[in-house]
Amino acid sequence: MDANRFLAQYKEAWETKNPDLAALLFTRDAHYHETPFDEPIVGREAIRAYWKGATDTQQDIHFAVRDSFTVGHTLVAEWSAAYRHKPSGERRELAGALLADFYGEEVRTFREYWHRRVV
Repeated sequence: MDANRFLAQYKEAWETKNPDLAALLFTRDAHYHETPFDEPIVGREAIRAYWKGATDTQQDIHFAVRDSFTVGHTLVAEWSAAYRHKPSGERRELAGALLADFYGEEVRTFREYWHRRVV
């Protein structure tokens, strides 16, 4: 498990709108929880499709890790992001946290908690 590599590639995948790179961060059977209340997105191909859809409406994306640490095989990170929403032209900011449970060098279970505002 290389938490710094994961965070760097996660940043690159989001900022470059690269769903293929994002999908490669996860195991083939990974569970991706975008919110705590929705059913998880299951499997690398479903994660790729989610990332494509999520980033299709975003431009001028900036992502930053505020703080991170690991406990065993779990990465915990606080992050922020900003982008322009293409359909509305709004500039949006996000603040969030993620928990990534690794299996080797890939993430098997991923949970995000985030808030968004228009600026």
